[in-house]
Amino acid sequence: HALLLPGDPVLDAFAEQWLRRAMAAVSRERRGRCAARRVEAASHIRARVPGAAEWPAYFARNSRSFRFAARFLPAAEAERVARVYAYCRVTDDLVDRPVDGAAPWLERVLDEWVELSRRAYEGRATGLDLLDRAMGEMASAGVPFRYAAELAEGMRMDLRRQAYADTGELRTYTYRVASVVGLWLTELSGVHDPPTLRRAAAMGHAMQLTNILRDVGEDRRAGRLYLPADRLRAHGVTVEEIDRTLAGAAPVSTRYAALVAELMRGAEAEYALGFAAIPRLPRWFQAPVAVAAHVYRAIHGSIRRNGCDNLRLRARTGPAVKALAAVQAMWDLRRARGALAAGFELEPSEALVAWSPAP
Repeated sequence: HALLLPGDPVLDAFAEQWLRRAMAAVSRERRGRCAARRVEAASHIRARVPGAAEWPAYFARNSRSFRFAARFLPAAEAERVARVYAYCRVTDDLVDRPVDGAAPWLERVLDEWVELSRRAYEGRATGLDLLDRAMGEMASAGVPFRYAAELAEGMRMDLRRQAYADTGELRTYTYRVASVVGLWLTELSGVHDPPTLRRAAAMGHAMQLTNILRDVGEDRRAGRLYLPADRLRAHGVTVEEIDRTLAGAAPVSTRYAALVAELMRGAEAEYALGFAAIPRLPRWFQAPVAVAAHVYRAIHGSIRRNGCDNLRLRARTGPAVKALAAVQAMWDLRRARGALAAGFELEPSEALVAWSPAP
């Protein structure tokens, strides 16, 4: 306007007023769209959060291994653990298996979930009983909120179909989706000392790596591959080879089997680190953690029996295997308690890493 009628104060004032109104209208429209998206995200969340009456069934339906281990918990503690598990499972379910193009929307869902969780952690009611109780118990026990926030970041990594260049990057993922759960439960039980917490994190790494190794084929069909690229290269395994084997066009190679065996050994080293700290937990919590660790580690036996074919075969542990794992867990727990009574001290290192891949 200044070029057409330079210095015209009436036109300048009119243009400035029009611009302010236009910007206000755009701002209102943006706020409206943002509010609508938040309402939609909240609706998506509320439809997926189980009510109190549904928690036991939800727990049972989504993890047979943890359900088996939870039988060793006292009733009141089992309910608290079930709420933590349900919270973590809902966080995963909110974004699991997105259709093409849905990832940005689901990231907004995660943002809303974290905001609702923070509100509940601060003592403000959300109207979601699971959230209010799980976050309230978290805050009361002095468990840092960052564990819930990190869990959401792990789900965000899944949404972005992140590839992992090396074991260090993979450990960031396993920390966010599994170690934080172990840390949360450990601190919820009243244990806050750093050496024990580092061992709890190691147990989380172990369990998630076992999950990854059990589900390589299923995850690959969904467009995800968690195996770190540096270990693939070290063993001469390509993504194309994995896809051919998955499609039935090639057998499981000795190279691929060696890769899987190496990663299982890495997980087993983490299990050993975690197991050594179990006697430092409250007595009521020791057996369930020991049993959960052994039941999960037993999946490796199934993978080995399948010839390390985790692409076309699903590693399973039936009731007999779980029962045997529970017996072994109790025996190993007795030995670990004896080591603690004999004065065994945990590794104090600030950077506890369980294993280094073979060259």
